[in-house]
Amino acid sequence: MPAPPLAHLGHWYVSLPVFMGPVLLLVIALKIQTWREHRHGPDQSSKHSAVTTTHDDHGSTTITVIGPLDYPALLDIETELGKTPDTEILIDLGRITEADREAAWSLCDAIGRASASNRVSALVRPEPTMQMQALRAICAEEGVNLIVERAPTR
Repeated sequence: MPAPPLAHLGHWYVSLPVFMGPVLLLVIALKIQTWREHRHGPDQSSKHSAVTTTHDDHGSTTITVIGPLDYPALLDIETELGKTPDTEILIDLGRITEADREAAWSLCDAIGRASASNRVSALVRPEPTMQMQALRAICAEEGVNLIVERAPTR
């Protein structure tokens, strides 16, 4: 009767935990992280901004910013202003939650560059918050065409 082939058991029995141990720890850590994210649900914080673009049949574009006017939102706005072939562009700033002075200057610079070939206007809320007052003042100082949206009537 032949003996079972256990002669090479010592080779892989020692090296298997040495090489597979870190891989196993990494898999366990990823599983725990996935489980914790699933338990907490998706991130619903308003720390992220969203920039959406809509085109209409009349050759105008509306760029809507929702959330804070932060660096990623400014990059999205500049990208949209650069690739929009329309001659009339409206940047809807009515749903911005916060904007600092640096973001306001950057936005005015982007609008100024795009205004060379397009008509660019910015739509703002009628009742400005403290952060939005700085944005409105800088836009007015830079000559950006500001459109104040109408207050809803009851």
